[in-house]
Amino acid sequence: MSEDHKKDDDSRQSRIDKAIHDIEDAEKRLEHIHEDEKAAEKDLEKAVHELKDAEREDKVTVHVTHVNEAEKTSFEERVEATLQQVWDKAYKKLEIAKKDTDIFQTGGEKPKSLMSFLNLTLKRAHKEKVIKDYHFEIASETGGA
Repeated sequence: MSEDHKKDDDSRQSRIDKAIHDIEDAEKRLEHIHEDEKAAEKDLEKAVHELKDAEREDKVTVHVTHVNEAEKTSFEERVEATLQQVWDKAYKKLEIAKKDTDIFQTGGEKPKSLMSFLNLTLKRAHKEKVIKDYHFEIASETGGA
């Protein structure tokens, strides 16, 4: 083999060795990228789960009975919703028209009018003991002689 041929073979082998080294380095970097991607996906999944848990904690089940119509509804509501918003949503759920004489009150044996507290959130109304639970009633004044 001539000296020039040997140089060409050595040069070619050197380029092959370099290419193989570059491929191995690229594979190692890809492996790290895949590990980072898997870690990021796991972190994302955890964050989404925590967000859903937090949203669930910020909601309560509200129960509303329309006393005069003998209709009931229950629905999820944010604790930051006002009593007015709960009252309005109850009419939609019950599919009953609101009357000027209707009042919103606590549920139970001794209902208490909530008309002076409609701007309070469920959370604040509960904290300030305006309500003891999330059971409410809509009552209509029936009028009399």
